Amino acid sequence: MRASHWMGAAAAGVLALAAGDLRAQDAEKSVWDGIYTAAQAERGQAVYGQSCANCHGQQLAGTGEAKPLAGPEFLSNWSGLTMADLFDRTRTTMPMDRPATLSRDAYADVLAYVLKFNGFPAGGAELARRSELLATIRIEAQRPAGAADASGAGKLAAANEPMPAAPNSQPNPYVADPGFFKLPAGRTMGSSSAVGVDSRGHIWIAERCGANNCAGSDLDPVMEFDSKGNFIKAFGAGLLLFPHGMFIDAKDHIWLTDGHSEPGKGAQVFEFDNAGKLLRTLGKAGVSADGPDTFAEPNAVVVAPNGTIFVADGHTPGKGPARIVKFDESGKFLKQWGIRGAAPGQLEVPHTLALDRRGRLFVGDRWNNRISIFDQEGKFLQTWSQFGRPSGIYIDRNDVLYVADSESREPQGYGYHPGWKRGVRIGSARTGEVTAYIPDTEPNPDAGATSGAEGVWADSKGVIYGAQVFQKSVVRYARK
Repeated sequence: MRASHWMGAAAAGVLALAAGDLRAQDAEKSVWDGIYTAAQAERGQAVYGQSCANCHGQQLAGTGEAKPLAGPEFLSNWSGLTMADLFDRTRTTMPMDRPATLSRDAYADVLAYVLKFNGFPAGGAELARRSELLATIRIEAQRPAGAADASGAGKLAAANEPMPAAPNSQPNPYVADPGFFKLPAGRTMGSSSAVGVDSRGHIWIAERCGANNCAGSDLDPVMEFDSKGNFIKAFGAGLLLFPHGMFIDAKDHIWLTDGHSEPGKGAQVFEFDNAGKLLRTLGKAGVSADGPDTFAEPNAVVVAPNGTIFVADGHTPGKGPARIVKFDESGKFLKQWGIRGAAPGQLEVPHTLALDRRGRLFVGDRWNNRISIFDQEGKFLQTWSQFGRPSGIYIDRNDVLYVADSESREPQGYGYHPGWKRGVRIGSARTGEVTAYIPDTEPNPDAGATSGAEGVWADSKGVIYGAQVFQKSVVRYARK
């Protein structure tokens, strides 16, 4: 299906239909009323795979010029129209190379699959094949107030795929303070994607030695500040090439990943105590490889309450691993998982990690513009796309979810994620709802590969810290 055909109808607003001049606001039902069956959606998935997936992707996320058929962009474009609009547009434009060649049954089945994929509940009757009947069904991105699902439970039928609001639409209740941290005399902040807050409220930053790499520098890249932004100390000179991901565990130990390598240095994970003493390393210094005791490009590390260690490995799309590596509390390799790709459970650039209170592992599957959620044995659970293109993820003790999007861009190519803007999105790790959005302040983000916060953390009071690569800053965000 050619994406531009899907998008054109939305621009016209609420369309009058030839069959009875019925308008969307007059329709009798909505897509929340169980308008297709599970069996029909299953048939539609097979048709979609044969006739649509080549353009729109197995995850309905769009490829190249083909726009998404699932998620915020798709829903915001079609919300307010009717299923007749969507059916007629589909039937007259797809497949791209031979439109209007499938049967009406096949087109209806494909739309049933699209509805299921977007989280609308199944019901007891199949989706109709006639436009005059489909004109009685409204498309509504959000569940109408008080509406029950097909089972009467009043919950989303597809709870593992929360229905997102339109991108960039949430309020910003935060005030930015980019000059909060007071650096030592003569020191300037370099690029950073690593920030964390310990149990005392002290803020830790690993910056790239006043530049975007510590190679050849004698500066201490790991810095500690008190809760008022006053510098306390720094350490780590000569140990790291490219500080990338940070985690602070229950003992206030500082964990860091080094994403670059050169002979004898890099491609490791470090654990320090809060005095700066190096306690252990994972990986082999300077050995960039996909193995049980080596890393290619370690992006992120997180430690579970029982001491289990998870590392995300693979920063370059299409090259090297795209995996999660699991170690026990002693650092013994246990297992790994991750196959490169865009299908459910596959990964491409697993850039950031976080654990919620249920112990689920949230993986910032950045190249796929989504969060992929697993249990701690690597079983795939669900995918969330409503938090943008995730570079950084943090989940606090109340399951508040903070996601930094530093790469979304309109132009095709690197970071392609049309309709989404960079910034920090805040919501719930329990429900997937996005409740707040802090926009990136870069005036022309499409001009570069990154801007705004890449690393993110929040303290016990909900104050957010965003570590920025392009702006070479760590910004404090407090509620208004």
